[in-house]
Amino acid sequence: MSEINDRLELVIPHGKLVVGQAYCPNGCSLMAPARRIHGHPAIHLRATYQQRSGSIYLDPVCGLHDNISEIEVPPREVVEFACPYCGISLDDPDVTCSECAGSMFALRLPEGAHVEACRRNGCPGHRLRVITGEQLMQRLFDSLGMDSIL
Repeated sequence: MSEINDRLELVIPHGKLVVGQAYCPNGCSLMAPARRIHGHPAIHLRATYQQRSGSIYLDPVCGLHDNISEIEVPPREVVEFACPYCGISLDDPDVTCSECAGSMFALRLPEGAHVEACRRNGCPGHRLRVITGEQLMQRLFDSLGMDSIL
C-alpha cells in the first residue's frame, strides 16, 4: 500500500491572520506584549548575522513584514534565528523556501501548528503548517462521532 501525503492548502489574504502565540521548541513564549506592531504584540527573536547579534521583533500579521531589528542585515542575506530566552536555534533544516530555495526557520503555535519562514532577509517565503491530513480526519471523527459516518 502506498503512503499518501494529503495536504489541504488555504490561501489567506495578507493582513488577515495574526499570530497571537508563538513558542520556541523548548516552550519559551516568543511574544513581546510591550513591543507592538500594527497594534499586536510582536514576535521576539534573537537574530545573528556575521558575528553581530541583536533582538528582532517580527510583525505578527501574516504577510506583512514591518519588522523591527537591532542589527542591520542587507537585503537577500541569510540570518540565523534563536530563542532570545533559552538560545535554542529556530532553524528548520528539513524545510526549504518555495520562493528562493533557501533555508527556513520555524515557530511553534498552539495545537501543534507551526509558522515557517525564510531566513533570507526580504524573501516573502513563509507558510502556516496547521495540522496533517491525518490529524484533521481524527479531529473530524472525534467531533462527529462514529454515528455520523455513512
